[in-house]
Amino acid sequence: MVKKVIFAFGIAAIIVIAQSFIANVQAPADELKGPVHWLTFAQAVELQKKAPKPIIVDVYTSWCGPCRMMSANTFGNEVLAKYINENFYPVKFNAETFDSVSFNGYVFKNKNAPGTNRPVHDFAVSILDGKLVYPSIVFLNEQIQRIQVVTGYYQAPQFEPIVKYFGSGKYKDTKYEDFQKTFVPEITTPVVANPVITH
Repeated sequence: MVKKVIFAFGIAAIIVIAQSFIANVQAPADELKGPVHWLTFAQAVELQKKAPKPIIVDVYTSWCGPCRMMSANTFGNEVLAKYINENFYPVKFNAETFDSVSFNGYVFKNKNAPGTNRPVHDFAVSILDGKLVYPSIVFLNEQIQRIQVVTGYYQAPQFEPIVKYFGSGKYKDTKYEDFQKTFVPEITTPVVANPVITH
């Protein structure tokens, strides 16, 4: 299943260039809690100019239950958070924000009226190619080019090989299936089956 998700959207569609200026869009403080040191796009781009690293973007919404679970259970995992902080510039982007995003000479906005049911921001539509699934985790390389979009909720043990595949740079010369064969996890807690709700 992970293999299908990872390779579903293809590799290396360019969506940004390193010289782009991205506005200082910040998630509300309560959405930035936890061990991952979340940045704004502007901060990530500025840091990228000084010390290039991949960028990981968590595209979420405030009403999305799996997004909250991902923030608490997956990004809240100390092992993953440490790895993300050391190997990426992590960015959180609310797909329904009304803040503008200046991006490669274009200003992306949320053109919906406040109070609209699920008002999607144009930047979310662009970075996800219109496939609006939450949460969506977007991996960008050191040139700020999109490598991959991974959609849906992953528990920490499931997400660890994915984040390390892209964070280590192994995606450049190794198929994910081959990477998995030699991957040694640090997170040893078992994956818990999602609860089945019956009426």
